[in-house]
Amino acid sequence: MIPSLQARDGPASLYVDFLAELRLRGFEGDIGQRQADRVVFATDNSIYQLPPQAVVFPRHELDVVRVARLAHEERFRSITFTPRGGGTGTNGQSLTDGLVVDLSRHMNAILEINVEEGWARVQAGVVKDQLNAAVLEHGLFFAPELSPSNRATIGGMIATDASGQGSILYGKTRDHVLDLRTVLLDGTPWHSKPLAPAEFDRVRRREDRVGYIHRLLERIRVDDAGLIAERFPKLNRCVTGYDLVHLCDDCGDFNLSSVLCGAEGSLAFVTEARIRLTPIPHCTALLNIRYDSFDAALRDAGALMRLEAASSETIDAKVLGLARQDAIWLAVKDYFPDDPQGPAQGVNIVEFLADDEAELAAKLARVEAALAHGPAGASGRRGHTVARGEAAATAIWSMRKKSVGLLGNMQGERRPMPFVEDTVVPPERLAD
Repeated sequence: MIPSLQARDGPASLYVDFLAELRLRGFEGDIGQRQADRVVFATDNSIYQLPPQAVVFPRHELDVVRVARLAHEERFRSITFTPRGGGTGTNGQSLTDGLVVDLSRHMNAILEINVEEGWARVQAGVVKDQLNAAVLEHGLFFAPELSPSNRATIGGMIATDASGQGSILYGKTRDHVLDLRTVLLDGTPWHSKPLAPAEFDRVRRREDRVGYIHRLLERIRVDDAGLIAERFPKLNRCVTGYDLVHLCDDCGDFNLSSVLCGAEGSLAFVTEARIRLTPIPHCTALLNIRYDSFDAALRDAGALMRLEAASSETIDAKVLGLARQDAIWLAVKDYFPDDPQGPAQGVNIVEFLADDEAELAAKLARVEAALAHGPAGASGRRGHTVARGEAAATAIWSMRKKSVGLLGNMQGERRPMPFVEDTVVPPERLAD
């Protein structure tokens, strides 16, 4: 049971003074100080609850500049901030007992779509599904996938370096960021993009916060190179801490965005992003493999990912059982038939993508041959079905996306509470 919130007291006097001064400085957005505002923004998609002092809703980038500049003044230096998008993070990233800066209410416009070059320029509050709906007619999409895609904002995805299903093929959010418009913590606007050596040298010589930041990061990159190489985890989806490894890209260009992505808003406010769009694969198929134990499904995950898979998800018997009681089962039941031994105790849903049916058929043929002649360690497989086409795949992925909701709606007084959402374990070691 989540404890009741205690946000009965009004905002602290320092925050009241700050908000009053902010309005006098020309802030054009909304300000929420009521108890109702504070209670709503005390929660997100995590188990944590932390009532803020107040919430501000900037109307445009200049409002964000006004917030940051005022907070940089000596009398308001102790005020703390947290940018917020859709509040879909599972680790409490958007919660604070200070001031929430909500960038989703007003700053949610798709500013430009360049179909020829394959990119879009959006404000931070644009929702992922909103963007994908806008570019669907062009056969493009913003590739990083995550379950709350109908609520997660692009700014929030950048802040958490979000990724999910398909990350092996498409990578994380940072892999699709071309450049960012940001507001630094002293209120300085900055356009973050890859800087060639000559341009970087010019920027690092600046006598302002921009120059200081670039000099500091360059010193860390050079002086601590050995420590970074030794200590930074060798992971495909490392989203913990600042990504100091990729301060310089493969071309040798310095890119501040490498540390802004995944910084959870602690270094700057992201107000706009120019992001890469990806052609939508024309053909898709899901291989749904049933197992006699959850352990067997986990042990098979590493081998399956070596078969040109775009993604793989493992589902246990508990979620499958709950799905059977949900309306979603009508759309997917043919792909998860019962075996003579009874219901499957685990399932691997493995996705394959291709540009045409011939390529997809060839991939599936290779995979099914590998399954038929797999090593002894692949025991535990009962059989599999193949779901072809976008409609079938969408139905199955919808079931997967409902997993947390299904678990949360379990009957009885006892039910699981999600709080550890991601594990740092290589697929081949999951069962261990």
